[in-house]
Amino acid sequence: MTLYPTRTTISLNGIWDFGFAENRFLEDVREETFEFRDLINVPGNFDMLPMTFCKHGCGVYRREFFITEDVSDALLKIDGIGLRGRFQIDGKMIGYINMPYTGVAFHTGALAAGKHTIYAAIDNCFSNEKMKLFLPYYDFRAFGGFHRGVELQLLPEGICFDRVQIRTSNYRTGKVTARILLLGNYCGPLELHIKFDTGNEFPLKLLFVNGEAETKFTVPGFKLWSPENPQLHSLTVRTTSDTITETFGIREIRIGNKQLELNGTPILLKGFNRHEEDGSNGAATTLQTMLTDLQHLRQCGCNFIRGAHYPQNQTFLDLCDRMGFLVWEESLGWGNNKQILGDKDFIKLQKEQAIHMIRRSINHPSVIIWGFLNEFDSCSQEGRNLCKELVDLIHSEDNSRPATFASRFSTSDECFDLVDLIACNTYPGWATENACEPEETIRPCLDKIIQYCRSKVPAEKPILISEIGICAIYGAHDPAATQWSEEFQADYLSRVIREVFASGEICGLSLWQLNNAHTYHRQGGCLRVKPLGENSAGVYDLYRRPKLAAQAVSEHFRALPETCPDKGK
Repeated sequence: MTLYPTRTTISLNGIWDFGFAENRFLEDVREETFEFRDLINVPGNFDMLPMTFCKHGCGVYRREFFITEDVSDALLKIDGIGLRGRFQIDGKMIGYINMPYTGVAFHTGALAAGKHTIYAAIDNCFSNEKMKLFLPYYDFRAFGGFHRGVELQLLPEGICFDRVQIRTSNYRTGKVTARILLLGNYCGPLELHIKFDTGNEFPLKLLFVNGEAETKFTVPGFKLWSPENPQLHSLTVRTTSDTITETFGIREIRIGNKQLELNGTPILLKGFNRHEEDGSNGAATTLQTMLTDLQHLRQCGCNFIRGAHYPQNQTFLDLCDRMGFLVWEESLGWGNNKQILGDKDFIKLQKEQAIHMIRRSINHPSVIIWGFLNEFDSCSQEGRNLCKELVDLIHSEDNSRPATFASRFSTSDECFDLVDLIACNTYPGWATENACEPEETIRPCLDKIIQYCRSKVPAEKPILISEIGICAIYGAHDPAATQWSEEFQADYLSRVIREVFASGEICGLSLWQLNNAHTYHRQGGCLRVKPLGENSAGVYDLYRRPKLAAQAVSEHFRALPETCPDKGK
């Protein structure tokens, strides 16, 4: 959590005037002359409302806000939208977003005291030219509107903070590295006042170059962050003009021998993939829904969440920090082919959203893995080229966490040597043709994955099963456990958990998936295996009602240890 306690912050959440232009891109509308006939809540998805349900087009938003004094600049902070957005204040263009789910901030320039009008034009239309990051065949719904909150921060005169990035340098001694970032490119000395939550304030002078300075501290009276004891600290940095407070945790994540280690102890990852949506609100999930999901995960004996398949809500990550969950966060991509992977605009956007994701989430101790490009064509040269560029970029932004992607080519992938850990998506007995019982295909499939991985990369590189699962329709029961029944799913996932952790070669498992999720409505790939426009692989349905598999997973995960044997030591 990042706070600016001395700034005036105006929440722009709540009711806005609204209008909708069906089958229109945002370039086709003019906000100032648009006819606003309705109201809408922000955050909220316009394609989840009755009048515009499942429609594609451009939503146009308007509301007024007031400020009590003149300011020379302000920041319009938008935490995530879908799919593209244009923003104006008093008819002046402020910013444009074409990265779904990515949080951004735009400088407004000078604002006078008094009333102002803000407009937003947001479209959820697919276009090969206009929308490169979210494509029609992605197996999850492209919701339109504000997924998350909006606010305006009035900037004080003088030097202002952007962020303070805090990394653990030595978890045994509580030493951290702090990279202090300013808004702008200030060069020169700056008098700071520093305070940790466990110590007294003290002065510090640092030399800034291009708006950055780095220093090291030892946190007084520090406590380690872990899933069992998620202790958090805060660091406040202030000048005469501005103040920033960052929340962080002291912990180290590193690659061990075939495993991940947290604070020097091998950890066993047990969890689910989770889409940020629910049956009533789409991608604009409420705090109550987030807490419900996290309590369900805790009831299932989980310690791990893969945030599928886009940058996560900062509020959700704050909760994960406080509740002790481990998170894989990834940038947006899904099944991209070699033609797309070689597209210059797509490559540029992939890099931009990765940088935004890392810089926003870097202080969350819960985030232990950076991911990208779920199930891309990692057997192609174009895929390999982009994979290397993204891994190098991630390491340059943050070398304290492993970088990887989830592969659908588990026994033919050509990029496993580039990443820090191997992650495989596999669906034996479900997404494959087979003449035997689905459960009987799990062990042979895992053996082939392990054999291939060990033939391609060093033996100590960890292997994670990032997706595996099977679908069930809520309320469908059958004593013979036929396909699509709750019994079928419960039996299958029970066998998965037993087989995955039996070999000793796999460091973790994220089942597909925690909750059912919206996907193709009436068009899209694999349409006929998505009843009622849902991916039904959740152990809870869209409305968080449990299937039999939730209890089955809980029993098996809870029987496993939190840590794994320290192989080779």
